[in-house]
Amino acid sequence: MDLKPWNPFWRQLPVYSPVTLGSVFAGLASVVAHKDLLEPLRELLRAEYGSEHLLLTDSGTSALRLAIEMGLAKSGSDIVALPAYCCFDVATAAVGAKARIALYDVRADTLGPDFVSLRRALEAGARTVVIAHLYGIPVHVNQSLDLAGEFAAVLIEDAAQGAGGFWKRRPLGSWGDFGVLSFGRGKGRTGGAGGALLANTSVGVSMLQSMPAIQSGSRTGGLAILKLAAQWAFGRPSLYGLPAALPQLGLGDTVYKEPWEPSEMAPGPAAALLANWEASRREEAARRQFATDWIRRSAGKRLWPQTGIELSARSDSTGGFLRLPFLAVSSERNDSNPRAGFARGYPQCLAELEPIQDRLLPLGDLRGAQEIVNRLRTAPVHRWARQDWRDD
Repeated sequence: MDLKPWNPFWRQLPVYSPVTLGSVFAGLASVVAHKDLLEPLRELLRAEYGSEHLLLTDSGTSALRLAIEMGLAKSGSDIVALPAYCCFDVATAAVGAKARIALYDVRADTLGPDFVSLRRALEAGARTVVIAHLYGIPVHVNQSLDLAGEFAAVLIEDAAQGAGGFWKRRPLGSWGDFGVLSFGRGKGRTGGAGGALLANTSVGVSMLQSMPAIQSGSRTGGLAILKLAAQWAFGRPSLYGLPAALPQLGLGDTVYKEPWEPSEMAPGPAAALLANWEASRREEAARRQFATDWIRRSAGKRLWPQTGIELSARSDSTGGFLRLPFLAVSSERNDSNPRAGFARGYPQCLAELEPIQDRLLPLGDLRGAQEIVNRLRTAPVHRWARQDWRDD
Protein backbone atom coordinates (compact mmCIF):
# COMPACT_ATOMS: atom_id res chain seq x y z
CA MET A 1 0.00 0.00 0.00
CA ASP A 2 1.34 3.41 -1.00
CA LEU A 3 1.40 5.69 2.05
CA LYS A 4 2.77 8.75 0.26
CA PRO A 5 -0.61 10.53 -0.12
CA TRP A 6 -1.19 10.27 3.65
CA ASN A 7 2.31 11.29 4.73
CA PRO A 8 2.59 15.11 4.79
CA PHE A 9 6.37 14.82 5.28
CA TRP A 10 6.97 12.65 2.20
CA ARG A 11 9.19 14.29 -0.41
CA GLN A 12 11.64 12.65 -2.77
CA LEU A 13 15.32 13.59 -2.52
CA PRO A 14 16.62 15.20 -5.74
CA VAL A 15 20.07 13.73 -5.01
CA TYR A 16 21.30 11.17 -2.50
CA SER A 17 24.69 10.68 -0.87
CA PRO A 18 24.79 7.49 1.22
CA VAL A 19 25.31 8.15 4.91
CA THR A 20 25.54 5.21 7.29
CA LEU A 21 25.01 5.38 11.02
CA GLY A 22 28.49 3.89 11.35
CA SER A 23 29.98 6.84 9.47
CA VAL A 24 28.33 9.27 11.88
CA PHE A 25 29.82 7.39 14.85
CA ALA A 26 33.21 7.23 13.10
CA GLY A 27 33.16 10.97 12.56
CA LEU A 28 32.15 11.64 16.16
CA ALA A 29 34.85 9.30 17.45
CA SER A 30 37.46 11.13 15.39
CA VAL A 31 36.26 14.48 16.72
CA VAL A 32 36.30 13.34 20.35
CA ALA A 33 39.59 11.41 20.18
CA HIS A 34 41.26 13.86 17.76
CA LYS A 35 42.08 10.86 15.56
CA ASP A 36 43.61 11.96 12.27
CA LEU A 37 42.61 9.73 9.34
CA LEU A 38 43.74 12.06 6.57
CA GLU A 39 46.57 9.78 5.43
CA PRO A 40 44.36 6.67 5.04
CA LEU A 41 41.99 8.85 2.98
CA ARG A 42 44.89 10.05 0.83
CA GLU A 43 45.95 6.45 0.21
CA LEU A 44 42.41 5.53 -0.83
CA LEU A 45 42.27 8.42 -3.29
CA ARG A 46 45.72 7.58 -4.69
CA ALA A 47 44.61 4.00 -5.30
CA GLU A 48 41.37 4.99 -7.04
CA TYR A 49 42.53 7.99 -9.07
CA GLY A 50 46.19 7.11 -9.63
CA SER A 51 47.26 10.55 -8.42
CA GLU A 52 50.28 10.25 -6.14
CA HIS A 53 50.29 13.94 -5.28
CA LEU A 54 47.14 15.41 -3.79
CA LEU A 55 45.86 17.82 -1.19
CA LEU A 56 42.84 17.39 1.10
CA THR A 57 40.90 20.62 1.63
CA ASP A 58 37.94 21.92 3.60
CA SER A 59 35.77 21.91 0.45
CA GLY A 60 35.78 21.34 -3.28
CA THR A 61 35.47 25.10 -3.76
CA SER A 62 38.73 25.62 -1.85
CA ALA A 63 40.44 22.95 -3.95
CA LEU A 64 39.26 24.69 -7.13
CA ARG A 65 40.39 28.09 -5.90
CA LEU A 66 43.88 26.77 -5.16
CA ALA A 67 44.07 25.16 -8.60
CA ILE A 68 43.05 28.41 -10.30
CA GLU A 69 45.57 30.40 -8.25
CA MET A 70 48.36 28.05 -9.29
CA GLY A 71 47.28 28.15 -12.93
CA LEU A 72 47.27 31.94 -12.96
CA ALA A 73 50.70 32.11 -11.29
CA LYS A 74 52.27 29.63 -13.70
CA SER A 75 50.86 31.14 -16.87
CA GLY A 76 51.37 34.78 -16.02
CA SER A 77 47.81 35.50 -17.20
CA ASP A 78 45.17 36.56 -14.68
CA ILE A 79 42.33 35.26 -16.88
CA VAL A 80 40.53 31.97 -16.21
CA ALA A 81 38.09 30.40 -18.66
CA LEU A 82 34.94 29.10 -16.94
CA PRO A 83 31.82 27.37 -18.30
CA ALA A 84 28.97 29.87 -18.49
CA TYR A 85 26.57 27.29 -17.04
CA CYS A 86 27.80 25.65 -13.85
CA CYS A 87 27.58 25.73 -10.07
CA PHE A 88 27.96 29.23 -8.60
CA ASP A 89 30.77 27.88 -6.37
CA VAL A 90 32.98 27.87 -9.47
CA ALA A 91 32.56 31.65 -9.59
CA THR A 92 33.32 31.86 -5.85
CA ALA A 93 36.60 30.02 -6.47
CA ALA A 94 37.57 32.36 -9.33
CA VAL A 95 36.78 35.47 -7.28
CA GLY A 96 38.80 34.07 -4.37
CA ALA A 97 41.72 33.58 -6.76
CA LYS A 98 41.35 37.23 -7.87
CA ALA A 99 40.98 36.15 -11.49
CA ARG A 100 39.42 37.91 -14.42
CA ILE A 101 36.82 35.63 -15.98
CA ALA A 102 36.32 34.64 -19.62
CA LEU A 103 33.10 32.65 -19.91
CA TYR A 104 32.75 30.08 -22.66
CA ASP A 105 29.45 28.68 -23.86
CA VAL A 106 28.10 25.22 -22.92
CA ARG A 107 26.26 23.02 -25.41
CA ALA A 108 22.74 21.99 -24.51
CA ASP A 109 23.14 18.67 -26.31
CA THR A 110 26.21 17.53 -24.34
CA LEU A 111 26.45 19.79 -21.24
CA GLY A 112 30.09 20.15 -22.29
CA PRO A 113 32.10 23.03 -23.77
CA ASP A 114 31.26 24.71 -27.03
CA PHE A 115 34.83 24.39 -28.23
CA VAL A 116 34.54 27.30 -30.66
CA SER A 117 33.57 29.48 -27.70
CA LEU A 118 36.33 28.00 -25.52
CA ARG A 119 38.89 28.75 -28.24
CA ARG A 120 37.66 32.35 -28.24
CA ALA A 121 38.31 32.55 -24.48
CA LEU A 122 41.83 31.20 -24.96
CA GLU A 123 42.50 33.64 -27.79
CA ALA A 124 41.40 36.41 -25.41
CA GLY A 125 44.25 35.48 -23.09
CA ALA A 126 42.93 32.78 -20.76
CA ARG A 127 45.69 30.33 -19.87
CA THR A 128 43.80 28.51 -17.12
CA VAL A 129 40.73 26.51 -18.14
CA VAL A 130 38.07 24.88 -15.97
CA ILE A 131 35.87 22.13 -17.39
CA ALA A 132 33.02 20.70 -15.30
CA HIS A 133 31.36 17.27 -15.44
CA LEU A 134 27.84 18.51 -14.64
CA TYR A 135 25.48 16.04 -12.95
CA GLY A 136 28.11 13.35 -13.56
CA ILE A 137 27.91 13.65 -17.38
CA PRO A 138 31.48 13.45 -18.77
CA VAL A 139 32.87 16.36 -20.73
CA HIS A 140 34.82 15.39 -23.86
CA VAL A 141 38.16 15.21 -22.05
CA ASN A 142 40.47 14.56 -25.01
CA GLN A 143 39.23 17.52 -27.02
CA SER A 144 39.57 19.70 -23.90
CA LEU A 145 43.13 18.51 -23.34
CA ASP A 146 44.06 19.09 -26.98
CA LEU A 147 42.71 22.64 -27.05
CA ALA A 148 44.30 23.58 -23.72
CA GLY A 149 47.60 22.08 -24.91
CA GLU A 150 47.49 24.15 -28.10
CA PHE A 151 47.61 27.31 -25.96
CA ALA A 152 49.89 25.88 -23.22
CA ALA A 153 47.01 26.40 -20.78
CA VAL A 154 46.56 24.68 -17.42
CA LEU A 155 43.49 22.42 -17.53
CA ILE A 156 41.48 21.99 -14.33
CA GLU A 157 38.95 19.18 -14.32
CA ASP A 158 36.10 19.99 -11.92
CA ALA A 159 34.74 16.55 -10.97
CA ALA A 160 32.84 17.75 -7.90
CA GLN A 161 29.71 16.13 -9.41
CA GLY A 162 31.58 13.34 -11.16
CA ALA A 163 31.69 10.55 -8.57
CA GLY A 164 31.16 7.22 -10.30
CA GLY A 165 31.82 8.61 -13.78
CA PHE A 166 34.64 7.57 -16.13
CA TRP A 167 36.41 8.71 -19.28
CA LYS A 168 38.23 5.93 -21.11
CA ARG A 169 37.93 3.76 -17.97
CA ARG A 170 39.68 6.31 -15.77
CA PRO A 171 37.70 8.18 -13.10
CA LEU A 172 36.54 11.69 -13.82
CA GLY A 173 38.98 14.01 -12.10
CA SER A 174 42.09 12.02 -13.06
CA TRP A 175 42.77 13.64 -16.46
CA GLY A 176 43.41 17.36 -16.13
CA ASP A 177 46.59 18.95 -14.83
CA PHE A 178 44.46 19.24 -11.72
CA GLY A 179 41.35 17.31 -10.71
CA VAL A 180 38.92 18.70 -8.15
CA LEU A 181 36.71 16.50 -5.96
CA SER A 182 34.03 17.51 -3.47
CA PHE A 183 32.70 15.56 -0.51
CA GLY A 184 29.84 17.90 0.38
CA ARG A 185 26.45 16.52 1.34
CA GLY A 186 25.00 16.46 -2.19
CA LYS A 187 27.99 15.17 -4.14
CA GLY A 188 27.44 11.38 -4.07
CA ARG A 189 30.31 10.67 -1.68
CA THR A 190 30.20 12.59 1.55
CA GLY A 191 31.72 12.97 4.98
CA GLY A 192 29.67 16.07 5.60
CA ALA A 193 32.35 18.39 4.19
CA GLY A 194 35.71 18.38 2.45
CA GLY A 195 37.34 18.23 -0.94
CA ALA A 196 40.49 17.12 -2.71
CA LEU A 197 42.89 18.58 -5.25
CA LEU A 198 44.58 15.95 -7.42
CA ALA A 199 47.76 16.66 -9.41
CA ASN A 200 47.55 14.35 -12.44
CA THR A 201 50.36 15.53 -14.74
CA SER A 202 53.97 16.54 -14.31
CA VAL A 203 52.87 20.15 -14.71
CA GLY A 204 50.28 19.76 -11.97
CA VAL A 205 52.70 17.94 -9.66
CA SER A 206 55.33 20.65 -10.10
CA MET A 207 52.82 23.39 -9.25
CA LEU A 208 51.42 21.54 -6.24
CA GLN A 209 54.85 20.80 -4.82
CA SER A 210 55.85 24.46 -5.03
CA MET A 211 52.60 25.76 -3.54
CA PRO A 212 52.85 27.31 -0.05
CA ALA A 213 51.24 25.17 2.66
CA ILE A 214 47.63 26.01 3.42
CA GLN A 215 46.46 26.52 6.97
CA SER A 216 45.73 23.35 8.89
CA GLY A 217 42.11 22.95 9.89
CA SER A 218 41.49 24.88 13.11
CA ARG A 219 38.44 22.79 13.82
CA THR A 220 37.81 19.08 14.19
CA GLY A 221 34.73 19.13 11.98
CA GLY A 222 32.24 18.56 14.79
CA LEU A 223 29.58 20.79 13.25
CA ALA A 224 29.89 18.98 9.91
CA ILE A 225 29.34 15.66 11.71
CA LEU A 226 26.24 16.99 13.47
CA LYS A 227 24.86 18.03 10.08
CA LEU A 228 25.80 14.60 8.74
CA ALA A 229 23.78 13.00 11.56
CA ALA A 230 20.80 15.12 10.54
CA GLN A 231 21.32 14.04 6.93
CA TRP A 232 21.28 10.39 8.02
CA ALA A 233 18.07 10.93 10.01
CA PHE A 234 16.11 12.99 7.48
CA GLY A 235 17.73 11.97 4.18
CA ARG A 236 14.88 9.64 3.21
CA PRO A 237 11.63 10.43 1.39
CA SER A 238 9.39 9.65 4.36
CA LEU A 239 10.94 12.53 6.36
CA TYR A 240 12.72 14.77 3.88
CA GLY A 241 9.69 17.06 3.67
CA LEU A 242 10.44 18.28 7.21
CA PRO A 243 13.83 19.96 6.54
CA ALA A 244 12.79 20.86 2.98
CA ALA A 245 9.92 22.93 4.44
CA LEU A 246 12.34 25.12 6.42
CA PRO A 247 13.43 27.97 4.11
CA GLN A 248 16.28 28.98 6.42
CA LEU A 249 18.03 25.69 5.60
CA GLY A 250 18.10 26.59 1.92
CA LEU A 251 17.94 22.97 0.75
CA GLY A 252 18.17 22.88 -3.03
CA ASP A 253 18.86 26.62 -3.30
CA THR A 254 21.68 27.85 -5.53
CA VAL A 255 23.30 30.90 -3.98
CA TYR A 256 26.60 32.68 -4.46
CA LYS A 257 28.94 32.46 -1.47
CA GLU A 258 31.67 34.98 -0.71
CA PRO A 259 35.20 33.47 -0.83
CA TRP A 260 36.97 32.25 2.31
CA GLU A 261 40.54 31.19 3.01
CA PRO A 262 41.16 27.53 2.09
CA SER A 263 42.22 25.16 4.85
CA GLU A 264 42.96 21.47 5.30
CA MET A 265 40.17 18.93 5.60
CA ALA A 266 39.03 18.36 9.18
CA PRO A 267 39.51 14.93 10.84
CA GLY A 268 35.81 14.29 11.53
CA PRO A 269 34.61 14.49 7.90
CA ALA A 270 37.66 12.47 6.76
CA ALA A 271 36.75 9.64 9.14
CA ALA A 272 33.08 9.73 8.13
CA LEU A 273 33.97 9.74 4.42
CA LEU A 274 36.17 6.68 4.84
CA ALA A 275 33.33 4.86 6.62
CA ASN A 276 30.88 5.81 3.83
CA TRP A 277 33.18 4.94 0.94
CA GLU A 278 32.03 1.42 0.07
CA ALA A 279 28.34 2.26 0.47
CA SER A 280 28.88 5.20 -1.88
CA ARG A 281 30.58 3.04 -4.51
CA ARG A 282 27.75 0.51 -4.42
CA GLU A 283 25.23 3.30 -4.85
CA GLU A 284 27.20 4.74 -7.79
CA ALA A 285 27.16 1.39 -9.60
CA ALA A 286 23.42 0.96 -9.02
CA ARG A 287 22.74 4.56 -10.10
CA ARG A 288 24.67 4.08 -13.35
CA GLN A 289 22.85 0.85 -14.12
CA PHE A 290 19.41 2.25 -13.38
CA ALA A 291 19.97 5.43 -15.39
CA THR A 292 21.34 3.66 -18.46
CA ASP A 293 18.59 1.02 -18.35
CA TRP A 294 15.91 3.70 -18.08
CA ILE A 295 17.33 5.68 -21.00
CA ARG A 296 17.47 2.54 -23.13
CA ARG A 297 13.92 1.47 -22.25
CA SER A 298 12.47 4.91 -22.85
CA ALA A 299 14.08 5.47 -26.27
CA GLY A 300 11.37 6.49 -28.72
CA LYS A 301 8.57 6.29 -26.12
CA ARG A 302 8.30 10.00 -25.28
CA LEU A 303 9.66 9.33 -21.80
CA TRP A 304 13.03 10.56 -22.93
CA PRO A 305 12.67 12.00 -26.44
CA GLN A 306 13.37 15.66 -25.92
CA THR A 307 16.69 15.50 -24.14
CA GLY A 308 19.15 15.48 -27.00
CA ILE A 309 21.83 15.22 -24.28
CA GLU A 310 24.40 12.65 -25.34
CA LEU A 311 24.99 11.51 -21.76
CA SER A 312 27.16 8.39 -21.77
CA ALA A 313 26.12 7.11 -25.18
CA ARG A 314 29.70 7.46 -26.38
CA SER A 315 31.73 4.31 -25.95
CA ASP A 316 34.60 6.27 -24.41
CA SER A 317 32.67 7.56 -21.40
CA THR A 318 30.45 6.37 -18.56
CA GLY A 319 28.18 8.77 -16.73
CA GLY A 320 28.16 8.97 -12.95
CA PHE A 321 24.53 10.22 -13.01
CA LEU A 322 24.49 12.21 -9.82
CA ARG A 323 21.16 13.27 -11.29
CA LEU A 324 19.60 12.44 -14.65
CA PRO A 325 19.41 15.64 -16.74
CA PHE A 326 16.91 16.21 -19.53
CA LEU A 327 15.63 19.16 -21.55
CA ALA A 328 12.02 20.28 -21.35
CA VAL A 329 10.22 20.56 -24.67
CA SER A 330 10.08 24.33 -24.20
CA SER A 331 11.20 26.88 -21.65
CA GLU A 332 7.54 27.63 -20.84
CA ARG A 333 6.78 24.05 -19.87
CA ASN A 334 7.17 23.32 -16.15
CA ASP A 335 8.62 19.83 -15.84
CA SER A 336 9.90 20.37 -12.31
CA ASN A 337 8.14 18.55 -9.47
CA PRO A 338 9.98 19.05 -6.17
CA ARG A 339 7.83 16.56 -4.27
CA ALA A 340 8.87 13.84 -6.74
CA GLY A 341 12.52 14.98 -6.76
CA PHE A 342 12.37 16.53 -10.25
CA ALA A 343 14.10 19.90 -10.24
CA ARG A 344 15.32 22.70 -12.44
CA GLY A 345 19.02 23.27 -12.96
CA TYR A 346 20.96 26.37 -11.96
CA PRO A 347 18.75 29.48 -12.14
CA GLN A 348 21.21 31.74 -13.99
CA CYS A 349 24.18 31.78 -16.31
CA LEU A 350 27.33 32.97 -14.59
CA ALA A 351 27.18 35.96 -16.94
CA GLU A 352 24.15 37.20 -14.99
CA LEU A 353 25.74 36.73 -11.56
CA GLU A 354 26.09 40.17 -9.99
CA PRO A 355 29.21 39.59 -7.83
CA ILE A 356 31.40 38.81 -10.86
CA GLN A 357 30.25 41.54 -13.24
CA ASP A 358 33.39 43.64 -12.77
CA ARG A 359 35.59 40.62 -13.59
CA LEU A 360 33.93 39.49 -16.83
CA LEU A 361 35.49 39.81 -20.26
CA PRO A 362 32.90 40.49 -23.01
CA LEU A 363 33.24 37.55 -25.39
CA GLY A 364 29.95 37.26 -27.25
CA ASP A 365 26.68 35.43 -26.75
CA LEU A 366 26.14 32.40 -24.56
CA ARG A 367 23.01 31.02 -26.16
CA GLY A 368 23.71 27.38 -25.28
CA ALA A 369 24.09 28.15 -21.58
CA GLN A 370 20.92 30.24 -21.63
CA GLU A 371 19.00 27.43 -23.30
CA ILE A 372 20.17 25.08 -20.54
CA VAL A 373 19.01 27.55 -17.87
CA ASN A 374 15.59 27.73 -19.50
CA ARG A 375 15.02 24.08 -20.34
CA LEU A 376 17.18 21.79 -18.21
CA ARG A 377 15.50 19.63 -15.56
CA THR A 378 16.90 16.75 -13.49
CA ALA A 379 15.35 13.50 -12.32
CA PRO A 380 16.50 11.44 -9.32
CA VAL A 381 17.93 7.98 -10.00
CA HIS A 382 19.23 7.08 -6.53
CA ARG A 383 18.15 4.16 -4.34
CA TRP A 384 15.10 5.88 -2.84
CA ALA A 385 13.87 6.97 -6.27
CA ARG A 386 14.36 3.47 -7.65
CA GLN A 387 12.32 2.03 -4.80
CA ASP A 388 9.62 4.63 -5.32
CA TRP A 389 9.36 3.84 -9.02
CA ARG A 390 9.14 0.14 -8.27
CA ASP A 391 6.34 0.81 -5.79
CA ASP A 392 4.46 2.67 -8.50
